[in-house]
Amino acid sequence: MKTDIATLSLNGPLTIKTISSARDILQAFIGEKAQRGKTLALEIDDAQDCDLTLAQLIISAHKTVAAHGAKLKLMKPAAGNFLAVIERAGLLTGDKKQDSFWLEGKAI
Repeated sequence: MKTDIATLSLNGPLTIKTISSARDILQAFIGEKAQRGKTLALEIDDAQDCDLTLAQLIISAHKTVAAHGAKLKLMKPAAGNFLAVIERAGLLTGDKKQDSFWLEGKAI
């Protein structure tokens, strides 16, 4: 059985100065694509400039997607600048299931 996945690429710098635009795009994507049983995937370029606001946006998106009965995943494991941000933020807990979202791109 093929999983129904919708993908959104978040491009450009994702920092406090630009995150509101990314939020608006993500909200529209969720509103349009989130349906029970569906998986939404985010593609994050690990070389782009990002800060804690990106991680906060993704955590918020996860809760919103879950409220629609869907799942959220990363297209690929966090790496580069993005990985450094989530490490500094303390988002990697050592819990394999929780960390698998960030480190393995697993839907939760």
